[in-house]
Amino acid sequence: HFKIISNTNVMINLKNIKNQKHIDIKIIELLFYTFPLSFIIGNLILSAHLLLFIIISTIYLIRHKINIRFDKLNFLLLTFFLYLFLSTTIQFPDIFNTWLDIRNIKLEKLPLENQPIFKSFLLLRFLILIVILDVLFFNKILNLKKFFYFTLFCTSFVSIDIIIQYIYGVDLFGYKNIGERYSGPFGDETIAGSYLQKFAFISFFSIFLINFKNKKINKILFFFIIVLHATAILMSGNRMPMILFLFGCLLMSLFVKNLRIATWGSLLAFVLVFFLIYTNNKNI
Repeated sequence: HFKIISNTNVMINLKNIKNQKHIDIKIIELLFYTFPLSFIIGNLILSAHLLLFIIISTIYLIRHKINIRFDKLNFLLLTFFLYLFLSTTIQFPDIFNTWLDIRNIKLEKLPLENQPIFKSFLLLRFLILIVILDVLFFNKILNLKKFFYFTLFCTSFVSIDIIIQYIYGVDLFGYKNIGERYSGPFGDETIAGSYLQKFAFISFFSIFLINFKNKKINKILFFFIIVLHATAILMSGNRMPMILFLFGCLLMSLFVKNLRIATWGSLLAFVLVFFLIYTNNKNI
């Protein structure tokens, strides 16, 4: 009877551990997959999102005793960040004088934002993020496919919202254009083009993760998505993201042979869209 009770308790404990582990993984997955959405909401939410992801992931790794890998890439990154941190410390030693007089200075008067050493220290969170992601992917806790799908949804939504704002003068959230720039869901921040340029190529390749019976559908979607994103970046009024986006498409056509025809076809269609907009909008 004692053995049966002991075995039952062990099974219950194992089940509870397994359930807790499953919940932790779901939270980590949710936080990782929704990063593109945080970029849209704003910098404060993005910073809080990043910090929360790092804290929860670190707790998970410690709780389940998952070892951190330390390969050559991690060593190079650590060396780079260490150099950056030490160089700012040596070149800008005034912060230590501030620390010595900390009791005589009000907190709101501390020039933390103007101190390169603090900016370098804050950059360490990206180093921690890279190490955590490396461990999570190596242990197959995160799935890139879902991240690609969610990115495709976010960038396509932003593109459609910008086009709606261009046509009707107001987007789905009630934001109006700022001068001759169309920011869509970003409101007063004219960074829509930069956002699309950074995440667009993840969206492009996510299309080929969708298993259609007819593979031609993937290329048709690929063609349509490139034209959609390129048009939205053009309407956003961000010039450098437009140039970088076209340069990225050029590189993609050179190095990905299977997509060469589809890429050039979509760029040709975008040129036609560009001239159509150009003839009807002097500012563009």
